[in-house]
Amino acid sequence: MPFQRKLDEEFIEELNQLHDQPASWWRKLVDSKDVFLAIRNNSINAYSNGMSIGKIVRDISSGVIKLLVHEEYLSLANTDPYINILSGQTNLYRKLVFDEKGYLENLDRIKSRAGLFAGNERIGTNRIGCKVLSVLDMEAAFKGIDQDPNPENKKEILTKRGRLDLIALTSNFRLVAIEAKLYANKQDLRGKGILEVSNQLKDYHHFLSTNREDLEVAYQNMVAIFGKLRGKFFEKRTKQSNWQKIITNLASITIDPVPRLLIFDFDNLQRKGAYHDANQIQLHAKKKIPDFNPKCVIKVGKTDSIMEKHLI
Repeated sequence: MPFQRKLDEEFIEELNQLHDQPASWWRKLVDSKDVFLAIRNNSINAYSNGMSIGKIVRDISSGVIKLLVHEEYLSLANTDPYINILSGQTNLYRKLVFDEKGYLENLDRIKSRAGLFAGNERIGTNRIGCKVLSVLDMEAAFKGIDQDPNPENKKEILTKRGRLDLIALTSNFRLVAIEAKLYANKQDLRGKGILEVSNQLKDYHHFLSTNREDLEVAYQNMVAIFGKLRGKFFEKRTKQSNWQKIITNLASITIDPVPRLLIFDFDNLQRKGAYHDANQIQLHAKKKIPDFNPKCVIKVGKTDSIMEKHLI
């Protein structure tokens, strides 16, 4: 199945109608500063703290929009989570969100709950996606992976193979794929022999090179959809200075087959180590990706300091 990014026109119109309702769940999500909305193949994933707190789909046969949320995120602890198991009480203590009203009232708690299942790498990537307006997509799956990781399966969450962390669009219409790694991620960034991150970058390069046409069409579609959807998430991006130039030249959007690596979240004392790691990784990756150069490894200390100029 080709890589796709699309929403049916009826889907877009119904989402806009939902946004026009001040108390709707969709308006709450699309206007949230810390929620990243990732368009998929006729669905949207709402990410908070690196995990999907809602998958929005439209049933083709009935035309009904569904908000799918993993049950783990809907089970909320009481203020006092401790239970006296000697008391013989059998009633449930956890609050379970089961309807739209509960979702709206407890959205902040649902976000926090989802964050408990994510590592700092995912949380940091989500924060970058929300802050840097040139980022179009996050957790972009390839290799036929459609579902988000199961929060109950830690190995699934930590496995990055088969997913592109961030896709950003440069001012000259180039799509750039970025793999994000915490400096603390010793397993992937440091070690003897072939580094794991080098293998990941090689996989990404192969995917970007061999699926260039599908990727370009997919993100041309996505940019067009951004211009049609109402809400702060989309409006902030479409108000960028070069947006009009992009929206009127969709066919000019092309993919850069050479992925980038972002090493982030290190302090001044760790800076020397981070730059040493970056040099080693660049040398390793160069053997697998001929066009991979020092500029392809991005080093930024604090997550909140990452800006558009760093990524593109």
